[in-house]
This record gives sequence, C-alpha cells and structure tokens, in this order.
Amino acid sequence: MSDRHPATDDTWVPDSCRLPTAEQPVRLAEFDRFFADVVRRLDRPSAQLLRLHLVGTAEAERRARDLTARESACCSFFTFDVTRSGPDALTLDVRVPASQVGVLDALAERARPAGVPGSWLRSGQLASAAGVNPQTLRYYERRGLLAAPRRSPGGHRLYPVEAVTRLRIIKTAQRLGFTLGEVADLLHAGQRQRRPSNGGLPAQATAKLAEVEQRLADLTAVRDSLRAAISAGCDDLVECAGSSCCPLPFEQA
Repeated sequence: MSDRHPATDDTWVPDSCRLPTAEQPVRLAEFDRFFADVVRRLDRPSAQLLRLHLVGTAEAERRARDLTARESACCSFFTFDVTRSGPDALTLDVRVPASQVGVLDALAERARPAGVPGSWLRSGQLASAAGVNPQTLRYYERRGLLAAPRRSPGGHRLYPVEAVTRLRIIKTAQRLGFTLGEVADLLHAGQRQRRPSNGGLPAQATAKLAEVEQRLADLTAVRDSLRAAISAGCDDLVECAGSSCCPLPFEQA
C-alpha cells in the first residue's frame, strides 16, 4: 500500500458504491498500490475528466484494465478508457457525470504523485503562473480555449493546475502565428485523440509555414524597393509616380 494515504481515507468512494463495506479498504489499497507503481503524472482536461499517464509496460496495462473493469462493476457512473499510443505511452482516462465531480476531485488527489502540487489554482495564481492577466482567462473561456472554472465554497474561481500547461500551449501557438480559432481546433483535436479532417498539427503547421514564407517573400520585396528608393534619391511621391525610372512599385494604369 502507498504510504501517501491512510488506509481509512475513503473520501473518493461514492455513496452509490455497491462494493461491500468490508471490501472497500482492500480496493482502496489496491488503487493506492496501482497509483504508486504506475502513475507518472496526471492532467485534468476538464472538471469531469481525469487523465492518468502511466508507465507503458504490458503489466501496467493489464493492471489498469483489470482494476478499472472491476471498479466499473460496483461504481457504474465511472467511465474508464485505457489507451496505448506507443511502446512507452499509456493513458487512463477517468470520466464522471457532473454530479460526481467531487468524487473525481478526491480520486485525483489520491492518484497525484508525491511532490506534485494540488489540483486547483485561483484565477490570480493561474494568470501569474502562465504569464497572462486574469482578463485573458475569461476571454479564453469565451473562445472555448479554456474550460469554465469551478467555484470554491467562498466563490473563488478555481482552475485545474493543468490549465497552466494549456495556457502556455496557447501562447506558444500564437507566437508561431496561429490564430486563436486555429489553436482551438488543434486543442480540440488533441482532446478527441484522433486525427481531424483538416490533418491536425502536421497539416496546419505546414500550411502556416507556407503562409509565413509568403509573408517573408513579400517583406523582402518591400525591403528591396525601399532600399532602391533610398539609393535613387526619391524625395517626392507625386514626382516619382510620373517617372518611368522610379524604383517604387507603382501600378500601371
């Protein structure tokens, strides 16, 4: 059993659990061992979704599938999805209905590897960590880039700590020239874990590169024209417009 949680800590066990009371501590201990042995890190893409990143061994996958199948039998509102995307890439998605978000919160805290900070940040803390202002958070929420926060009992807006990474992704994509609409498409495609019809990041990055190269070519032409105008001593646009030897790119009527 992991020593991070006492055996009697059952805060994530829902009231609707059909597992006999005497067996619940055994199941909790089994989950704790699983978390301690195979969980590398976790993400919280939304209030109703917890994503656990596991070691990619065949044994970890076997344990994940076995344990979640048995848990589904006694807590049917859980939806578990074990996905392998490579020899050392394994994820376990845990979804719950809106009414059971509190259960997922407690499960996330129990699964969190030692040394990883807590799940939730206030808006000021998130904005500071991501290098944006609090108004940006609300704007991104309206644009569908950031999930709406939950509220603390005191009314504070609370965001999952994983939102810091999401905000950094958004800012990085913007620096690369992607519009917020394009960023939203890329983020949503990643959440669906399948290649979208527009080709996803590889296709959009290729298109963006072509766009940037065209802008560079246009700017190079502008630079060359300005240099030529300076060298030619152009000092009056009206006079230049009527001169056949002026290097400025006047369109012919």
